[in-house]
Amino acid sequence: MTTTTPTETFERELRKLYHAELEILDLHADLADAAASDDVEALFADHEAETVEQIHRLERIFEELNEKPRAEGSPVMEGILAEKDEIVSTDAPPALRDLDVLSTGMMNERFEITVLDRLLLLATDLDLPEDISTELAANRQEAKAALTEMEAIVERRRLE
Repeated sequence: MTTTTPTETFERELRKLYHAELEILDLHADLADAAASDDVEALFADHEAETVEQIHRLERIFEELNEKPRAEGSPVMEGILAEKDEIVSTDAPPALRDLDVLSTGMMNERFEITVLDRLLLLATDLDLPEDISTELAANRQEAKAALTEMEAIVERRRLE
């Protein structure tokens, strides 16, 4: 669907983010299962409740906009899911498997942050209710924290 207005763009990006969050529930479970080390497994396994809350926030935004929650896929998210499918189906050595899992997780968090940044800018431009920006900002903060955790593990391993 081609968008021609900021409102259409906001709605499209919100649907893309909603789709991504729904997919992330399975993505994180699969990445936790594919992890070779306990710390990487725990990182992904522990994010389920957070992801569920992020989904609820998006549903509240849809409600605020008087819309039913609706998901719309994106080629970027489909690529991340394809990457995950590839790494969970291979039998790489443990260190490489953890790196693959973390890299896929970081791609996902960066995608989320990018979409959230776009939504936050559009929410401001569209003068949407403050509740919407607050919900989006909370999701962004959690995505950024998750990315920082993943980057810290990669950095620790790089320095080992």
